[in-house]
Amino acid sequence: MLAAGDRVPGATIFLGPNEALTLHDLVQDGPKLLVFYLFDWSAT
Repeated sequence: MLAAGDRVPGATIFLGPNEALTLHDLVQDGPKLLVFYLFDWSAT
């Protein structure tokens, strides 16, 4: 978990197919809540 004032890690995420965005760019306009869940698009 990041604390207030911590730098965002250098990582690229995908908002959708071919929609790459860096975490730094994502938080430019304010804080965000990122939710990750496993196997969302798989049959498992």
